[in-house]
Amino acid sequence: MVSTIIVKTDSKLKAKAQKIAADMGLTLTSVVNNSLEEFVQKKSVLFWKNYTIKPQNPYGIFKGEKISEKDINEITHNWDKIIDELA
Repeated sequence: MVSTIIVKTDSKLKAKAQKIAADMGLTLTSVVNNSLEEFVQKKSVLFWKNYTIKPQNPYGIFKGEKISEKDINEITHNWDKIIDELA
């Protein structure tokens, strides 16, 4: 089954990426799909720009001040379940 993802990106970045992909004989879709595959396999993402991420807790994505271990376990279990379904 094929699914469509709609993302917003800078138009100049998209044009540059399309040109580079075309020069390599690829489509932008294949580049994005490869990136998604890598993300799913590694369960991590690398940002090339100088982003500073200052996590408020060990998981870095929650904005609440207090998150219980039970909440973290439930969320990570749900993520693992979703990733397993995608694999």
